[in-house]
Amino acid sequence: MALQHGTWMDEEGFKKTCIREKGIQQPLYGTWVADFMLRQDAERFMLGNYLSDKKIPWQRKRRFGMAVAGNMPTASFLTKIGKIQSAGCRLCRIAREARGESTDGLADETHRHINSAGCEGMATTVTAAHHSI
Repeated sequence: MALQHGTWMDEEGFKKTCIREKGIQQPLYGTWVADFMLRQDAERFMLGNYLSDKKIPWQRKRRFGMAVAGNMPTASFLTKIGKIQSAGCRLCRIAREARGESTDGLADETHRHINSAGCEGMATTVTAAHHSI
């Protein structure tokens, strides 16, 4: 929607808007995880509560820990440890092949990429989740 209306904000614009409209006084560190983990009265206490909650299945805790640590089994990570050859996003590749487009210049498949509307294979799902549809 923002792209269609020309209201897409760059990273610096987003930070300035957050500071101005939300009254954020502490610095923004550049990633959601860093901002969350370094935020006063939130960070590790909430993480500890989540990980120690007996009602949450261990598989979810494991995936959450992998995401925080940056070692989800994405193509980027698997390339880094020598398990696959290309760090290009596999979901974007499938989406492009389905449209008959070239698969050159794929974005790296990272946890951040897959969970953004920038991933061609996940854009509809991520947008629906963002809008709570």
